[in-house]
Amino acid sequence: MNTPTFHAVIGTMLLARGSAQAAGVVKSARPWELELGVGASDQPDYSGSQGSSPRLLLWANGEYATENWGRFALDSAPLTLDPQFRWEFIDSREYGLGLLLGYRKGRNDRSPGWVGDTGSARLKGMGNVSPAVDGGLSGFVQILGIPLFAQLRAALNGDQGTIGVLGAYLPLELTSRFELTVLPSLTWANGEQMQAFYGVTPAQSAASGFKVYDPGSGWQNAALELLGDWNVGGPWHLIGAVGYQRLLGKAADSPLTQDKNQWSGLLGLSYRF
Repeated sequence: MNTPTFHAVIGTMLLARGSAQAAGVVKSARPWELELGVGASDQPDYSGSQGSSPRLLLWANGEYATENWGRFALDSAPLTLDPQFRWEFIDSREYGLGLLLGYRKGRNDRSPGWVGDTGSARLKGMGNVSPAVDGGLSGFVQILGIPLFAQLRAALNGDQGTIGVLGAYLPLELTSRFELTVLPSLTWANGEQMQAFYGVTPAQSAASGFKVYDPGSGWQNAALELLGDWNVGGPWHLIGAVGYQRLLGKAADSPLTQDKNQWSGLLGLSYRF
């Protein structure tokens, strides 16, 4: 891929080599790429939670480059960003622009299972935040060989709102078999998005005991992710990732937030076609 993978279906991970290809660092003579993976992760029960739970993750990364219609890409999420399918109608090594269709998980007021939405019994009475399909724009530009990216994503259904993501993306080939990708990002959310995950309405306050809270729009979090990719033989790759998110501003001050520092990790295995 020529653009940075903004990662994004079921679970939560972008592979380092896939990232390098997405940034235009690695080029393939073949017009398509496909990678499937499975792994286990440990993630916060919900954004702002003090507790964490093991989760089963499945992911798929793929792309198809056309001669005249740009590039189509499917990216499974890393630990700190959300899944998406993109059509990159402007597709060059130095810059790109495209449309995206993505997915964002919701949140329940019960403890999370091995798959699906986040949640916690601590949120009893808060009700559920429905998962969302979102649409938007994504773009990138390379400066001094480093892809800097931006996304604007608006929910097309449910309780969630609009988010904007800014980030940079540093793929490092440390050995012939091991690659490391460094992915810092900064996320802004509008009032509807902040209310869905960090706000408390009067009705929710009466049902849950949390004080009424209206966060409004603002910066939601700053994140850093490290993704390691070790080729263990042929098409098989061992994948490991560590993610850190620092909740900011009104998200950090929410009565639902127990811990501003959110850690997650992943260990998995992928197969490349």
